[in-house]
Amino acid sequence: MKGKNKLRRQELTDGHELWIQEVFYTLQGEGPFSGQPSVFVRTCGCNLKCFWCDTDFESSTWRPSLDELLETIENIRPSFCDLIVITGGEPFRQNIAPLVETLLGRGLRVQIETNGTLWIELPESELLTIVCSPKTRGLHPDIVPRISAYKYVLSVDEVDAEDGLPARSTQKENYVMRLFRQKKALAPIYVMPRDDGDENLNARNRALCADIAMRHGYTLCLQTHKMLALR
Repeated sequence: MKGKNKLRRQELTDGHELWIQEVFYTLQGEGPFSGQPSVFVRTCGCNLKCFWCDTDFESSTWRPSLDELLETIENIRPSFCDLIVITGGEPFRQNIAPLVETLLGRGLRVQIETNGTLWIELPESELLTIVCSPKTRGLHPDIVPRISAYKYVLSVDEVDAEDGLPARSTQKENYVMRLFRQKKALAPIYVMPRDDGDENLNARNRALCADIAMRHGYTLCLQTHKMLALR
């Protein structure tokens, strides 16, 4: 969207109808489950406007019922695939609790990808993984204890010399601002190069991430799905 999306507030209905951009089967390309077959559920709308975001999450008019959405997931999910990734946009902008609870009740693993600024109550489960990619200085206080892993998107000349994590705003280009850091090293940190649409710059971003991962003990992740021309 490149920051051209509309800023949308959290809309908490009963969760039995959701605004969905797309549902598709692919390989998870980022984070702790990188390389694993998964069904992606991309929700629509976001409460932030990241100037470098390359994802469309606003063009859909599909608002399936919960039953229709679950049926769509099951129709494209191979029997061996037990990972459902709920992403966006920002998933917590809508009431995804009924969806998450149903998927967990079926014994499926659920990964939620979030910017961490919004929250709704979700059940505690070993099958639930919340991966936060901070885009702001602060996070919602109730989500922090539930975060399973952090994923930071890095670009050259925009990281902190001390810890190698982002030191520039995602909302205003070239504005100096340290994004959220956990106070104690409780959750693993993944670093991923930003796709700036320029191969020379992208190569520098990849080299930066590799160096920072080795210097600080983070885990490097690449957008495997893009490398393989997958969705």
